[in-house]
This record gives sequence, structure tokens and C-alpha cells, in this order.
Amino acid sequence: MTKQRKVMIVLSITLVLSGLGLLFAHLWHPYQLSVDGQTLHVRTTAFSLRGLLRQLNYELQPDDRTSIDPDTFSLSLPNRLSLQRTRLVEIDTSGESLSLQSPELLPANLLQEAGIRLFPKDLLLLNDQIINPYEPLANGTEARLQFIPAKQIVVEIDGETRTLFTQKATLAEALAEAGIQLQPEDRLSSPPDTLLQDQNTFTLAKAKSLTVTLGNQTLSGMSAAPTVGEALAELGLALQNLDRSIPPDDQPLPENGQISLIQGAESITLVKDETAFNYTYQLDPEAELDTTSVITPGQVGLVVSRQRNRVENGKIVLTQEEGPWKASDPADAVLGRGTKVVIKTEVVDGQTIEYWRKVSVYATSYHPSESGAQTRSGLPLTKGIVAVAASWYNGLEMQPVYVPGYGHGIIADSGYGIPGRYWIDLGYDDENYVSWHDWTVIYFLTPVPAYVAAILP
Repeated sequence: MTKQRKVMIVLSITLVLSGLGLLFAHLWHPYQLSVDGQTLHVRTTAFSLRGLLRQLNYELQPDDRTSIDPDTFSLSLPNRLSLQRTRLVEIDTSGESLSLQSPELLPANLLQEAGIRLFPKDLLLLNDQIINPYEPLANGTEARLQFIPAKQIVVEIDGETRTLFTQKATLAEALAEAGIQLQPEDRLSSPPDTLLQDQNTFTLAKAKSLTVTLGNQTLSGMSAAPTVGEALAELGLALQNLDRSIPPDDQPLPENGQISLIQGAESITLVKDETAFNYTYQLDPEAELDTTSVITPGQVGLVVSRQRNRVENGKIVLTQEEGPWKASDPADAVLGRGTKVVIKTEVVDGQTIEYWRKVSVYATSYHPSESGAQTRSGLPLTKGIVAVAASWYNGLEMQPVYVPGYGHGIIADSGYGIPGRYWIDLGYDDENYVSWHDWTVIYFLTPVPAYVAAILP
């Protein structure tokens, strides 16, 4: 081997060794490694993160989280590397316990990994303390979380559906938490103190301010009723009989809250037109003489018409005439003229008289010098002679009578009388004449004659 060749070989070896030295110097590299938030500074030669960690006596777990792929080969690894080691996380919820291995620090993400969806008002506790699910947990330690889901409320408010989440115990507390204030007139599908379940559905009708006009009056109130009629009833103004409202009672409450109540009534007036009935007479042997009995009562005929008035708020708004129609025909009456003679006594002018008939008559008087001395009976005219109408005379000739203030007498004369009146003329002597022009009573004394006229003509 020549000297020159030896020099070349030595030079080549020197160059190789120099290159290897430079390469080793390049691969011998300082690293800043973050493990569960703790920073380690190491200087070594590594071609993968897994290899680097093995040099630190740590074997990666399947669920560990690293900043780069731990198995990627590289002659130039990043200066800054991180490792978040997996740890045991237990989550207690709804009577069950869930376990998972995870390097995740955010509780919200841990819940998601466990299949738990996070809603507003859900509570998450660590060591019995409420924590923010979006703030990271401490590194590297096992954790036991308690998840308390919020109760869900679906409430329909005046037709609009809202979903609420709460940890409150009762419906009223949950509504107040959501800023929904209840009024006494509101209509809630369940009582306000209803205990909430995990899932709840309710309806709430909010009361509206109402102004009711009734004639000249204006009344105000609140109601959550679905219709005008129900709202009026709640306000103590329930529609009666012919009452009506604007809007109608079966319509929903108006947006402006204005309701008119019109109180209606109906009055009916009957107008009767009577048709008179006639009378017929017959003798009644059971009735006393000179009395009238009713054998068959009469009945007037009736023609009726009806007027129907519709009244609203005290004013007549409609009048209808109905009829006329015949309600009944007249029925004639049958009256009895008494024929039964009853003997009676009476004290007149201080003496007791017995009579069988007495009649009210208009009395006049006469004496011989004005009418002559003779009477129809042939007896001379003197005191005690009583003249009657010629129609009476034949049946009552020589009938004893008594006239108060005049005394006893007999019917022994007749005259023309006074038309339209029962009449007698009291006889006197010229020297004892007394003028009569007055109403009085004539008593027909016993004995009773054989024939007694039922009706004096």
C-alpha cells in the first residue's frame, strides 16, 4: 500500500468519525416535557415520544393523551412535548355509578364521554362542592363526580311553549326562578305547590286586565278564562236569561280587554177585552120571596192580545204584537126569582109586626077634598086606606099593610103611580092630612093571601 493511499484512508475515517460526531451532537437534544401539568427538562437522544418516555421509565397507556403521535419516528422531535396520563373518573348520577378511564380535565367533556348531556341548571359536585363543569380538574388524580340533572319543565304559556330547567322542588318556585310571576287569577293546569318530577308538562294561561261596561257603569277585573262568558262569570257578572255580551260569550277574550255586557229581559202584557153575557130568569121555589138566586153562573167571553217587549239595559228595543185570539165565549147566566114565602117579625115604631113581604116604595099622600071620597074598593077615603098601582091592586086588594110613620092600613084603592118606581099613596081625612113625598117601606102583614106574585109588576 502506498503512502498516499494510506493517507486517503486515514482522512476518510477521520471524516466519517467527524460526521458521526456531528450527528450525535445534533441528536443529543434538550427537551421540555409536560407530564400532567408538571414540567420536566431532559437531554437525550430519542427518535419517538414513546422512546423518550421509555427512557424515563414510563410505558404509555392506550388512553394517555400526547402532544404528538407517540410512535412517529423523527430525527428531530419538537423541543416541547406533553403527556396527559389517563386516570380513573367515577360519575354518580340518578342512582347509578359510571366509571371511565380518561386523561380529560374538563368535567363537561368527561360527562360527554360518559354519554351524559349537559343542560342548563344541571349540577356537578366534587367532594360535595359544586364545581363549574367548564373549569379543568386537578391533574393526575382520580376523581369522583356527582351529577345532579335539572328537572325539565315544558310549559305552554298562552299558546307559546317554553322549556325550563331547574333544581327547584315545586312548580311555583321554578316559575319564579324563570321570572314568571303568578297572579291569583292565572290558570295553571296544576296547583302551584305541585312537586316536580324529572320531566314535567304544564299549561299556564295568564290573566288579562278586563274592563266591562254595563250601562253607565264600568267595572274592572282580571281573568284567564278562555271565553268571554267564563270571564264574566269569574267577575260575578254571569250572563242570565236574555243577557248578551260584545264580543259574544263563546268568543275568546278580546286583545284590548274591552267587554260590553247588555242585560236583557222580556216583558209580556196581556190585554183582555171582555164580552158581556146575558141573563135569563126562572122561578126558584127554594129561594126566599123577593130575592134572586144564581142557578147557573154566567161567564164573560174573553178576547186576548199580547204585547211582547224586549228590554236591554232598561230600554225597550223591540216590541211585537201578538193576537188577538179568542180565549173563551160568553156563557149566559140563569138567575132564580124566589117564590118561597117566609113569615118574619120586626119591631117597627115600637110595636112588633108579623109580615111576609116588605118592599121599598116611594110614598105620596092624598085626601078626599082633592080626589073624591070614594075608593076603588067602595070604601070611603080615610086614614088607613092605601092606594097602589093598578098592576098591584088585583092581587093585593084588601091586603093588610104597615107603613112606618103612617101605621096600619089596607090596600083598598089604586092609581096611576109614578112610572119606573114602586109607589104607594097614603090616604087621609081632610082634617088630619099629612103630605108625603119620600121613600119608605111597606110591610105586607099576615095572613098570607092564597096567591102571591113572585115578582111585583
